[in-house]
Amino acid sequence: MTKDMEQLLNVRLCERFGDVVDWPEVTSLTASHLRAVVSALGPEDTVLFLAAARRALDEEECRVGTIDLGFGAHLWTHLEGVSWGASPLARTSAWESMLTMHRLSVLAPEPGLRAHIDSALDACRLRLVPAAAGC
Repeated sequence: MTKDMEQLLNVRLCERFGDVVDWPEVTSLTASHLRAVVSALGPEDTVLFLAAARRALDEEECRVGTIDLGFGAHLWTHLEGVSWGASPLARTSAWESMLTMHRLSVLAPEPGLRAHIDSALDACRLRLVPAAAGC
């Protein structure tokens, strides 16, 4: 991950969660895994990956109380057919980081994995489509 991307991600996380020193422990741990995902995949593939993770969280939530194979199965389903630029090793790294973030969010449900994912999505989207000058 470039320094610019890391700074942009940190800015987005700080906007949502306040100063780094005040972050809940789960946010500090999740932030390092988000950095690993962005570093492994790059901003474009990270957007695809995190959007799939967001859909997997939504599906997991909708299936509460029913037969459910869990977040990993939903994520796998939402990643099928995605055209990646990243290497298999990078995808595996991102996959493991996301499963770890999900486990952390189960152990410490507040502020929630969605909020972390949304912050990273915002940062990656800003990196890909910077604000137009003069608009």
